[in-house]
Amino acid sequence: MNFERKSFKPLVFAMMIAMGLLFSGFFRSAEASDVVGVVDVLKAFRQTDLGKSIQSHLKEFEKKKAEGIQAERHELQAEQKRIQQQMGVISKDALKAKELSFQQKVQDYRKKLQKIQTEVASENAVEIRKFLDALSHATVAVGKRYGFQVVLAEHPIRIPMGPQPPAFSSPRILYMNPKADLTESVIQYINKNNPVGSGQ
Repeated sequence: MNFERKSFKPLVFAMMIAMGLLFSGFFRSAEASDVVGVVDVLKAFRQTDLGKSIQSHLKEFEKKKAEGIQAERHELQAEQKRIQQQMGVISKDALKAKELSFQQKVQDYRKKLQKIQTEVASENAVEIRKFLDALSHATVAVGKRYGFQVVLAEHPIRIPMGPQPPAFSSPRILYMNPKADLTESVIQYINKNNPVGSGQ
């Protein structure tokens, strides 16, 4: 696309694509002159049947994982109280041995907890990506149908994944017509107006 072509039509930020209706097969009317569209990703996730199904699955998945370690957490809390009650009653050596054993159990518990948190985060990422794939296909279809050049994401979904891997976030641009990409024209403009070695 040549940067110096006739001026673009004025940008119109006037349309919100209702994704809940989209997945039911209904399309909101849009003017052919619209250049930029917006999709509220979080709203779509909360209101579509697919999004609701994923939310229900993830809630149940996390609940089952938590139940598996909840009893161990309660036992550690009870053992800590018993050790505190035995201070001054049993010998220092015996108390130290109990404390060392307890610390090892706490470390083992933390490792299990970290593993569960990683499994939950991984399941979240897998399921959310399923939704984002559907969202992407729907957005491309609607964007092309109504002649949008770019469709932006409002309220993108972000999933904290811990330090490794990093946080996972849905894309900011959901759809872009290749004709709207000005990168090459910008590169040419910069090269033309900012020659290397010009002393600027």
